Amino acid sequence: MNILVIDQQLERAQILETALTALGYAVVIRSPDEHRIYQLVESFQPDVVIVDAQSPDRDMLEDVALTSDRTPRPIIFFAEDDDDTVIRDAIAAGVSAYIVDGLQASRVNTIIKVAISRFEAFQALRGELRKTRDELAERKVIDRAKGLLMKHRQCDEAAAFGAMRKMAMNKNVCLVDIAQDVLMLFDE
Repeated sequence: MNILVIDQQLERAQILETALTALGYAVVIRSPDEHRIYQLVESFQPDVVIVDAQSPDRDMLEDVALTSDRTPRPIIFFAEDDDDTVIRDAIAAGVSAYIVDGLQASRVNTIIKVAISRFEAFQALRGELRKTRDELAERKVIDRAKGLLMKHRQCDEAAAFGAMRKMAMNKNVCLVDIAQDVLMLFDE
């Protein structure tokens, strides 16, 4: 597993890199630049990102949010700031684990495993939400098309739906594709 380590303190970064290497992880890069997380992730494609910082500032959290949106992966923060607002903002930006207690080599492996598990669970929820939104949007398109067919063909809902379903089966396409064709046909 490849890990990107971001830490402005060289000594602390070396301790973390030594611990990670001993656990069998590969550190793809160690960088002091906390404000280029997205660029570093794009360049090196790590499996996990570990950031050790005093306190994440607004710019850093915006970069984390960009990373989480465009190239999602587990992001672990070791920080000294235990302010509730900062922690909430970090989690909202996409941080999988926010550790305040300090960096201890003996805990690194467990923290990585927990962050990966939390990240995977969050990604699964995100996928389900995206799927549900897509299905709802498709349902709305189908309902609008059904309504137009009912209006223009003077038929009931079952007949309109049956006609669209039959057409979808005959053309071997999805029902929503037929519904979109109906919407374009009646230009509404």
